[in-house]
Amino acid sequence: MKNNKFEFGDFVIIIDEKDRIKMLQLKEGGRYSCQYGYIDHQDIVGLEDGSVVKTNRQKKLKVFSPTYIDYVMNLKRKAQIVYPKDSAIILMWADIYPGLNVLEAGIGQGALSIAILRALAGEGTLTTYEVREDFIDLAKKTIDDFLHNVDNHNIYCGNIYDGFEGVYDRIILDLPEPWHVIKHCKEGLVSGGIIVSYVPTILQAKSFVDELRISGFFDQIETFEVIKRPWRIEGMSVRPEMWFYNHSAFLIKARKLNF
Repeated sequence: MKNNKFEFGDFVIIIDEKDRIKMLQLKEGGRYSCQYGYIDHQDIVGLEDGSVVKTNRQKKLKVFSPTYIDYVMNLKRKAQIVYPKDSAIILMWADIYPGLNVLEAGIGQGALSIAILRALAGEGTLTTYEVREDFIDLAKKTIDDFLHNVDNHNIYCGNIYDGFEGVYDRIILDLPEPWHVIKHCKEGLVSGGIIVSYVPTILQAKSFVDELRISGFFDQIETFEVIKRPWRIEGMSVRPEMWFYNHSAFLIKARKLNF
């Protein structure tokens, strides 16, 4: 999208009268249909972000460009993603900022890669290891569709448990057995560098923490999870939502000592 106006090829989110969200990519000849009628993609092209459009049945729909959260939460899932509530914390606890060289292992559908690349803002590099070529192909498309023309992301098909090339400022792991990577951090992570692991079970978290301590060259070890609790505020009715984002994964962060 250029000059805040939609073009063919842009992703948009459409919100109906009941606040239901649908994400789609604008295509020539495309048409969006729902219970409120339809609207042609051509009628959205040229409109400004945040516009209100009417279907053929004169029902109003709101159209926005997708935020990062909109994009990753409305992807058609073909691989597991790191949820935004966790990726936001990863960026902060790993202290990722422009100019760093970041190593990531386990690409999934590319959601966390997008968050890291945006934090790097075109300065520094992201290097990703992934064992599955189909995940690499999937993630490349996911990343390119949202960010376009990324030139500081290097992806390798390989098993990081066997080691990796280079020395990095940060290491982010989304792997079933991340403790196998710790031995490679002695030479592959800078002194004062940070490692963060994302694992779904507490037994995986314990194994990773145990290995961090056994290694003798990590300090400031933290283990936690992030829970999001939405609230509904409508007039005088103020209460928690009936559901909330409960456990998704454990996050373990540690910092390398200088030996």
